[in-house]
Amino acid sequence: MLKLPDIPTLGLCSMLASLAFCGVFVCLWVGQREERYYLHWAAGSLIYAATILAFNHISAHTPLQDGLLYALLSASTVAVLTGARRFDGLPPFQPWLLLPILCSGLGYMGLALAYGSDSAPGRIGGTCGSVLAMSLVGGVLAFGPAPQPSRGRRIAGAALLAYIPGFLVAIAAEAFGYAAVNMAAVIPLVSDQLLLAVLNLGLIAMPGERAQAILREAALRDPLTGAWNRAGLRLIGARLVARRPERRLLDRLRTRRDGGEPQVRGALGQATAVIAFDVDHFKAINDDHGHGVGDRVLAALAAEARNLAPEPEAFLVRLGGDEFAMVLPDKSLAEARWLADEIRRTIRLTPDLPVWTISLGVAAVEPGETDLSTVIERADRSLYRAKAEGRDRAAA
Repeated sequence: MLKLPDIPTLGLCSMLASLAFCGVFVCLWVGQREERYYLHWAAGSLIYAATILAFNHISAHTPLQDGLLYALLSASTVAVLTGARRFDGLPPFQPWLLLPILCSGLGYMGLALAYGSDSAPGRIGGTCGSVLAMSLVGGVLAFGPAPQPSRGRRIAGAALLAYIPGFLVAIAAEAFGYAAVNMAAVIPLVSDQLLLAVLNLGLIAMPGERAQAILREAALRDPLTGAWNRAGLRLIGARLVARRPERRLLDRLRTRRDGGEPQVRGALGQATAVIAFDVDHFKAINDDHGHGVGDRVLAALAAEARNLAPEPEAFLVRLGGDEFAMVLPDKSLAEARWLADEIRRTIRLTPDLPVWTISLGVAAVEPGETDLSTVIERADRSLYRAKAEGRDRAAA
């Protein structure tokens, strides 16, 4: 039969691993001082290591001492969540986060006072508090809302939730009087050898995933106006075909082996319209007022268009130069024409810029169309018809 290592050996392994990850988090924070969530995670690892050391070196256990240590165990878990909340830009601490800490400490102390220090009921009370902390923090990380999807976050949450079956086995063993070893200590420490690294590596992965997401977003956006670029336009077309969340579309846009454009099959939604527009006599604005003013005109145009039709109701694309397209899912040709006139009227009110106008063309998806570019081409033809008819107008 497999013989488990003794508790001091398991505790030493868990303590050293926690201290190692504490050092990693501190080093990461030193390189990025503004990323203070690393300090939360470092504090959680340090508290856990210190608590294990205290459990192993206290010779005379008292309900108060052990109750405080059980509370610290839950606090080390809660620190994972406070760090994740700071990572998300939220206030790191909320009063409800005290609940698992208090349940662990008071749960142990209450039963230890009734049944004796270091008794099975006391350990059950403290372990129940740890189960609450793991369930709360792991559930929020694995299933709670987040500003952006993160595999590292879900992995960290799953690692915390994976501790719970071991805790429940330990509680059952204590409840049924299995006293050969301290199961409330052995099983969590054994779980550490499997799950502690998974938890911390998941946390370490979160900033890297966010940095990659920022780079992906930057690659799909025009830096001057914040509008989507042509690469982003392909993503929008795929979204309209697939009708799936954008985060999954990035995985669907695969480059063909021959180096061609990504291929997405399916039909565009019938209630989809496109507005193509550009600035009338934009070259004259640059020549007369300078390219800086021209850039401000483009930025103001993009801002006004997004204000009138923000995402996800609409997607603004800069096709190049002063030419833009606005893709309008679930909008009819008449609704798109109304919005085009609103954009044209609104830009007249732009302060601190020379007088300027825009021309617009509107088109809608026809039955069976699968390529958004054909709709944009029709909208572009309407745009040039508006210019031919005198500019400062919309044509459909």
